[in-house]
Amino acid sequence: MDAYVIGLDQGTTGTFAGMMAPSGSIIAQAYREHAQHYPAPDRVEHDPDEIWRNVCELLGRVIADSGVARSSIAGIGIANQGESVVAWDGHTGAALSPVIVWQDTRTQDWMDRVAADPEAVHEIRTRTGLRPDAYFSASKMRRLLDDTPGIDDLLKAGRVRIGTLDTWLIWKLTGGSSYLTDVSTASRTLLFNIHTLDWDDHLLNLFGIRRELLAQVVETTADFGRVSHPDAAAAREIPIVASLVDQPAAMVGQGCLSPGTIKATYGTGCFINLNTGSEAIVSANGLLTLVAWQRDGVPIYGLDGGVFTAGAGLNWLRDKAKLVESVDEIESLCRQVPDSGGALWVPAQVGLGAPHWERRVRAAWLGIGLATERAHLVRSVVESIALRVAQIVRAMNADLGAEIPRLRADGGLTRSPALMQIQADLLGIPVEVLDDREATARGVGSLAARATGVWDTDDQITNRVRVSRVYEPVATAEFRERRLAEFDDAVSLLKSRSHA
Repeated sequence: MDAYVIGLDQGTTGTFAGMMAPSGSIIAQAYREHAQHYPAPDRVEHDPDEIWRNVCELLGRVIADSGVARSSIAGIGIANQGESVVAWDGHTGAALSPVIVWQDTRTQDWMDRVAADPEAVHEIRTRTGLRPDAYFSASKMRRLLDDTPGIDDLLKAGRVRIGTLDTWLIWKLTGGSSYLTDVSTASRTLLFNIHTLDWDDHLLNLFGIRRELLAQVVETTADFGRVSHPDAAAAREIPIVASLVDQPAAMVGQGCLSPGTIKATYGTGCFINLNTGSEAIVSANGLLTLVAWQRDGVPIYGLDGGVFTAGAGLNWLRDKAKLVESVDEIESLCRQVPDSGGALWVPAQVGLGAPHWERRVRAAWLGIGLATERAHLVRSVVESIALRVAQIVRAMNADLGAEIPRLRADGGLTRSPALMQIQADLLGIPVEVLDDREATARGVGSLAARATGVWDTDDQITNRVRVSRVYEPVATAEFRERRLAEFDDAVSLLKSRSHA
């Protein structure tokens, strides 16, 4: 079938759109950042209207730049941030709140109280594969329902819509005719049963959220409606045929379609996902169970672990710590020193996720001496990303009872040879960097191609994956184990301080 698809990746720091030809090549692409708002130390917000404007602009740009007629575009696939939520008026379409971003921890006190109840923890773990944490959507939704000005009257009138950003964008693009989310995104809310593949009444009661407020859950590839909003006129009547969380989308883009394949996406955070096929493995080592996607009635599961501050930590070096003038300078500073000179950075500006789940821990440098230079400090921040990834991969090895042989990597930070070599050294396995750093948009575009018949088999996804460079480990096993042990000790020290 000679038709094109659009992959739209609405991420934490910006939105990317790519027009994908039947050959699999991206023939037009566009990107726009959006502002990050920090109204309080525990708060991270986005402007939903800014994101909406960017989506409309980018769809128009890739269609115009590609020269492809709308009639030749078979469908649009949308990847989303996952846990970030927003509320809006179902009659007017006006946003009622800012987006509360997945990094936001304003509800952590409440979630800590939930986590103190062993029965609640067991029920959440059994039903969702997750753990009670402010990272996920449920407590953010509850806070919006409690604190948004004027929302009580709108709730009584049945006008409130609340959901993740896929739901917001699909609702807007279709002119309010589609109020939908997919199983992948629903599974990140703490309200969705990953075994029954439906909203869970026990969890809805736990968080005080009525089922009728939430979007209908459908498969990852489904009929999400057609674009009809006048602000997105350039894409009018193009069907939306795929939607899922950005990290599973990157799994597809990296060809991780079979059990045992693993990828890491190095972006604002760094997220590691292991495909476990039709088996929903409950981790014994602090990982999350992931619903990656569902197609043709078949759900695919995985194990998930996240580093909450990867690229965000490097931006902090530039914007807040003022240790560098640009992110590009970080690479040159890393090359100036052979190691971090004994300095260790624990990347925990918004706490620690898997496998620790200590959200009150905050970042710190340790091991600083009189000989420590700026380059050592910068390199230690880069190294900390690789150390956290190594902790998560070790936990995956333990859950599998086997060693993962190689790691596939995508995302903007894979442009750093220093980080990728450090990562290979600390894992002790090869790191394969894709030649396409937009694996998320390519992944959801690939699902759109399969859903519309542009491609006939999944082989047309996996056969198009290209590795641009392989980083082989060169450090000794003794160095690797010593550095990981030092980092484990540093994390333990900060965890004990947070409990003091």
